[in-house]
Amino acid sequence: MENIVVGVDDSAASRSALAWVGRRCATHAANVDVVHVVGDPSGLLTRTVAAFADAERILHEAAPEQAVQFHRAEGGVARTLAAMSAEADLLVIGVDPAHPLRAALGGWLPVRVIARSVPPVCIVPAGWAPREGSVTAGLDDDSSSEEALAFAAKEADETSRRLRIVHAWHLPEPAIDGSAALLVRPERLLREHRDLLEAATHSLHRRFPRVHMESDLVRAPAAEALLHHAPTATMIVIGTHREGVLAGGYLGSVAQDILWRAGCPIVVVPSAGFPARGSR
Repeated sequence: MENIVVGVDDSAASRSALAWVGRRCATHAANVDVVHVVGDPSGLLTRTVAAFADAERILHEAAPEQAVQFHRAEGGVARTLAAMSAEADLLVIGVDPAHPLRAALGGWLPVRVIARSVPPVCIVPAGWAPREGSVTAGLDDDSSSEEALAFAAKEADETSRRLRIVHAWHLPEPAIDGSAALLVRPERLLREHRDLLEAATHSLHRRFPRVHMESDLVRAPAAEALLHHAPTATMIVIGTHREGVLAGGYLGSVAQDILWRAGCPIVVVPSAGFPARGSR
């Protein structure tokens, strides 16, 4: 049975996250733990009461027999949710794509949660509604997406959906004197990326033979390639290097790039090769 922790407050994004969990519970057997984190012990209890009332109503409407536990916790939101979900199978939070600036001023909470979380994190946009489509997964050049692909294939298998595996590639940036560009033959690089995508697809198909799989090799930035498929995706699944807010801002983070624009749930699946922050 799946163990789900959902972080809530009294926002529309939180209610969408609860609706997503409720729909999942209607088809998956699950244990659900609803957590409201307050930074100050003297925080208004009425907000917790309102958040829990929303949770009980939304989950009961979607899955009347679903048992739910409620916890009010104190501390930093990202660190506390990570600690309380360490033994769970999935952590679910909501995000409001209409207010990325407010999120930035608040410290990019979803990105900080991703950097610390042990289980996969599902980030549900405010206004989410069920729709038909494929499970879309991003394949990276390294091992960071291995667990993400397995999660996506399992999700597609259990929901009888198609799996779309997207791999983006690009030519390396040339050095000032152009020497780097001379060392790379585009056709050779394309072949290497095609081989990588085919190998990953074949490996997954051996593990999940019932899943209909499609692959897409795109010469584009990873975020752009994934966003192209977002309108027909029920969810987008990616791995993570756990760069966090600062490193992600400088080096680029696919999660940060698609989080506010995808319009569908984003599931970020950690890799054993990239430990959670605070665990190293």
